[in-house]
Amino acid sequence: MKKLLAKAAETISEAVFPSNIYCICCGSLIDGSRVYSLCDECIRKFHWASGRTCEKCGKALPDAYRGKLCYDCMDRAHYFTKGYSCLAYGLHERAVLLDYKYNGKGYLAKKLGDMLYDRISCEGLQVDLIIPVPLGAGRKLQRGYNQAALLVRRLSARWGVPWDGAVLLRKKETPRLRSLNPSEREMALFGAFAVSERGSCKIKGKRLLLVDDIYTTGATADACSKALLYAGANQVYFLSLASGGNRKPKDLECRN
Repeated sequence: MKKLLAKAAETISEAVFPSNIYCICCGSLIDGSRVYSLCDECIRKFHWASGRTCEKCGKALPDAYRGKLCYDCMDRAHYFTKGYSCLAYGLHERAVLLDYKYNGKGYLAKKLGDMLYDRISCEGLQVDLIIPVPLGAGRKLQRGYNQAALLVRRLSARWGVPWDGAVLLRKKETPRLRSLNPSEREMALFGAFAVSERGSCKIKGKRLLLVDDIYTTGATADACSKALLYAGANQVYFLSLASGGNRKPKDLECRN
């Protein structure tokens, strides 16, 4: 009954506020047949993680790269079992994600969540619960929503796997991680996440899928996964909309 009601609500919403009018990337007019509301030109410019990917984190790897793991995963172990990603974080992907996160375009979660579903549903992965990476109270107030939670809500509706946004809590605000190196990110995120008392009972012995919009070095995914595993989860998988490039560490660059 819930699925039927949700489907009916979506049909009515689409009829009143059709989503496939403008390309979510460049804004050009499109028709309803365009996948993810992307025009033909933009969908070709997106860097889909459909080729070689890191066997641990799912980050896209260049064809010329010989390793099975990206540089980050070779350099450090991760708490999550395996990661998956839809896109490589390039110029066009960045434009859409910045709009989604900072320009009040939370409605893009519908199309972006569909990308997550199409990516993970073909993996044969079985999980018991989907959990979004929590957002700090200050940033949530500023944006008006948790971008990861909106993605998870859409993914859950498409995939039929339940989700819970109250299991994992953010205990403290953290600085912007973009300018920090991997070690500084780990320090900034130390003790940042915890599992709620109710959440501990809900995840004990369960296989979880943790979801966020962007994956870079894995510091956030690890901090969240560590908290979930310590609270009794059996395994934690990770899914991101976009992941950063396979950047060579500076110490390796100096050796070449």
